[in-house]
Amino acid sequence: MMKISKEVASSEYDAIANDALKDEDNGVWLASLPKSIQSVWIERFYWIRWVDRLAEQDQLVQPGGQQFPAFCQAWQRLRQQRQLSPPDRSWVVLQQIEACWFRGDNYGSFHQMEIEAWDCYMAAILDYHQPTLTLATLEDYEIMLDRLAGACFRLLPFLEDHQRAIVGGFGIIDQFYNNLRDLYEDSRRGICYFPTVLLNRFGVSRQEILDLSCFNNPGYIVLMKYWVDTYLPQLQQRHLARISVKDFHPVWQHLMAWFIYRYRRLERILRACQYNFETFATRYWQVVQQDLRQQAAANQPFPLQPQTLVEAPNLAIFFNPNSSDLAASEPLQLASTTALVQTFG
Repeated sequence: MMKISKEVASSEYDAIANDALKDEDNGVWLASLPKSIQSVWIERFYWIRWVDRLAEQDQLVQPGGQQFPAFCQAWQRLRQQRQLSPPDRSWVVLQQIEACWFRGDNYGSFHQMEIEAWDCYMAAILDYHQPTLTLATLEDYEIMLDRLAGACFRLLPFLEDHQRAIVGGFGIIDQFYNNLRDLYEDSRRGICYFPTVLLNRFGVSRQEILDLSCFNNPGYIVLMKYWVDTYLPQLQQRHLARISVKDFHPVWQHLMAWFIYRYRRLERILRACQYNFETFATRYWQVVQQDLRQQAAANQPFPLQPQTLVEAPNLAIFFNPNSSDLAASEPLQLASTTALVQTFG
C-alpha cells in the first residue's frame, strides 16, 4: 500500500504532533489511482503539510524562529515577480509552485484562484499559529475554519474555478472534524479552539479544557452535545447543501465518499466515549489502524464507490440523523481497482 505520510512531510512519533497516521487516513483513498493522478494530489498535500510544519517549528521547536516569515516573504516576491529570484530558489516548495503556477504565457492568471487561496492560507497560518490564541465568538471560529481549511481545499487540483468557492465549504466541515479529532492533542499543546462565548455559555473554562478537569464539570457534556448535535448540523447544512457531488471530477467524488465515512466514524466513536476526548484519542486511532491494516491485508485501498453520493441532491443529507442512506457503523461500498483505473486512466 502507498505510504502517503512519507510523501507529504508528515511528522512521526510525536516529534511535534504525530501527523503520519492522520495523513495515511486522509489520503488512503488515493492508493489505487494512477500514479499520474496521485502525484498531482500528493504535491499539493506536501505543500500544505510542509508549510504547516515550518510554522510549528517556529512556534514549538525553536520559539521565536523566523523561518516561516522568511518563507512568506519569498512567496510574496514570487507572486509579485512571477519568478523566483536566485536567493529564493533554496525553498524547494516555491520551486514547485513556480513550475506549477507561474511558467508559460499568462500562466499566473490561469491559476489566479489557486494563487489567491495559497496566499490566504499563508496569512492564516501567520495569524493562527500563536501560542496564546483565543477565539472570542462563533463567527471568529468559522472565519478561522475558512481561512485555513477552506483555503486549502480551494487550492486542490481537478476543480473548475466556479467550484473552488463551493468546495471551500467542504474544507470548513473537514477542519471542524479535525478539531474534534485533535482535542486531546491540542490540549497537551495548550491550544483550545472553543470560542470564549461558548465556554462562558456552558460554564466551562479554557483552563479546564487544557488540564482535562473539564470531565468533572457537568457543563462540559452539555457543551459538547450542543457542539456536535446542534451547531455542527447547522454548519453542515450551510456549507454542504450547496455541494452536488455529480458535478465534480470523479477524483473528488472518491475523496468526498471517503471523507464522509471518516466523519461518521469519528462522531460514532466520540459519542461512544461519552465525549471524553482523552479516551477518544486512544480508541479512535486504534480503529483507524485497524481500518488501514484491513485494507492493506486485502490489497484493497480505500478509493470508494461514490454512486450513492452522486445520486444524492447534496452532501448535507448524509448527516441527517433520519437518513437511511448510510448506516453510521458501515463504510461506503468500495470500488474495484480495475474500475478505478478505467475511470481515471
